[in-house]
Amino acid sequence: MAKSKVYYTNMHVTGERNLLQKLEALMKKAGFENIDFKEKFVAVKVHFGEPGNLAYLRANYAKVVCDYVKKLGGNPFVTDCNTL
Repeated sequence: MAKSKVYYTNMHVTGERNLLQKLEALMKKAGFENIDFKEKFVAVKVHFGEPGNLAYLRANYAKVVCDYVKKLGGNPFVTDCNTL
């Protein structure tokens, strides 16, 4: 089994580069542009959260991922998997 590549980014932001911009740079570094998204449905799996819980992905991060997939020709959709 091949070793997985893990990508990290410093979460500190500056006036010139915010977390959303860092997320897009991270996707570029991870090679998203080498994936054939053209005219394919792409699930963006998130956890929308539950009342009183802070462990969820904010919508602005999912939007960055969806916009990037669209730019690469894909048809992203957001899906959730929660604990009802």
